[in-house]
Amino acid sequence: MADVNILAAFYAFSGGASWLLGSLSFLGVNRVNGRADQWLGAFYCLLACTFTRIFFEEFSIGGGFLLHLLELPTWAMLPCLYLAITHFVTPSTADKHWHLHFVPFLLFLLFSLVYLMPNLFNGQNHLPVLPPWMRFIVQYFFFGQMVYYWIVCFWLLRRHQKNLKMVASFTEKIDLEWLKYLLISVLLFILIRILGISSVHVTYISPILYFLGIILLAYSTLTQKSIYAVEIDPSAKKEGVSPKKALNERLTAEQVEELKSIVMRKTVDEKLYLDPSLTLSGLSGKIGISTHELSYVLNNGLGKNFYQFINELRTEEAKSLLLSKDTKHLDMLGVAIRAGFNSKTTFYTTFKKATNLTPKEYIKVNSVAG
Repeated sequence: MADVNILAAFYAFSGGASWLLGSLSFLGVNRVNGRADQWLGAFYCLLACTFTRIFFEEFSIGGGFLLHLLELPTWAMLPCLYLAITHFVTPSTADKHWHLHFVPFLLFLLFSLVYLMPNLFNGQNHLPVLPPWMRFIVQYFFFGQMVYYWIVCFWLLRRHQKNLKMVASFTEKIDLEWLKYLLISVLLFILIRILGISSVHVTYISPILYFLGIILLAYSTLTQKSIYAVEIDPSAKKEGVSPKKALNERLTAEQVEELKSIVMRKTVDEKLYLDPSLTLSGLSGKIGISTHELSYVLNNGLGKNFYQFINELRTEEAKSLLLSKDTKHLDMLGVAIRAGFNSKTTFYTTFKKATNLTPKEYIKVNSVAG
């Protein structure tokens, strides 16, 4: 029994860490993500309630009324995570019907106030016997909710990271990679819960596993970067029309070819790709066409997204710089910046993908050939 209590003490560590993370998020320690941090703080505080309740149960602290109070917010926990992710990835178009996600929690709260809590409040210290179907809902709804919201959150993050390459020529510090680790942590919690149902061994060590998940959560939260809002064409949003469908009806093959020629000429001749902060809307403004027209021409006329288009041009610029006598004094970071890359990481990755060589290997091969 002593061993079990020692391991169960990790629930207290997890609860304390969750309360701390919730407080830091509410206070906006990173001061970069506003409303999203508040929802994330709410998620951590509700998660802390769960760990606190489990700890009290393990050590027989408090009565049934207190334990039920700590359990009540459970059904609101995952909606808070979903709303946090939504505000992180699309802060300008976050869910306007956010309150609907809390309907199950409000129903559970009402059900508790009317049917469950009176027994606990009157000192009976136990819940009334529920019908089988009601016990099933109370016991398994939260599990289904966890799986559903995790899948939705993961999809939102993947969509965001994919959209970045449609509108930006750089992704470092704006791809919200830290959110991936946060979702991995939540997935770890889900797996522990699943495995704990069928394995007593997992149940035994679950306090430690949960605590390790909290450490990963803390790391991801405290290393978060600023929000990057995906650009959206206001006219398409207002009309509710699919940009791709509208362009299919509006642009002929000849028009696509003409626009492709204009895009290539302006971008290459004026070396617009050398701007490290260049975005889809920035380039469309300099060329004089809409962002959706530019995106359509790149995707259908050139078979590339914006990220590929701009960074391939930068790669060609880098090839010239690497072999030029005028830039021999530059290191690789200097070459990357001179070619328009936002970072050395993007430079190396893009260059290797385009040439199957690192920049240094490219210099060596061409020096030998020369």
